[in-house]
Amino acid sequence: MFLLLSETDLFCFLNPCSLRSIHLRTAKMDWQGQKLSEMLMQIMLVVHAVVAFVVGYTFSSFQMMLVIVAGGVLLTTLVTVPDWPWFNRHPLNWLDPVEVEKNPKPHPPTSKKKTSKHHLK
Repeated sequence: MFLLLSETDLFCFLNPCSLRSIHLRTAKMDWQGQKLSEMLMQIMLVVHAVVAFVVGYTFSSFQMMLVIVAGGVLLTTLVTVPDWPWFNRHPLNWLDPVEVEKNPKPHPPTSKKKTSKHHLK
């Protein structure tokens, strides 16, 4: 069984910009999930960098330090970049456009308060 791809399909498949736009359209991560993902990324990178420095300094091995940092970056990428279910615990509930048109949000009346000066004599 062969899959036939046209040149356009192959270009869209190999073009990183089109892959990014496909990911952006299907992303389900909510705002709190994005915040959690960024916080995990920062913590994990700093922890791996500190561990790599200590191990590299202890064993006087720059190569070992680089391997630990590279492994930490890879592990951090695997934990924070994919759209894991725990990053979508607080989904936003958008209103259907038809429902919004039926029930528009009422605007509060704008009232201008007149200031009066009372002079007591």
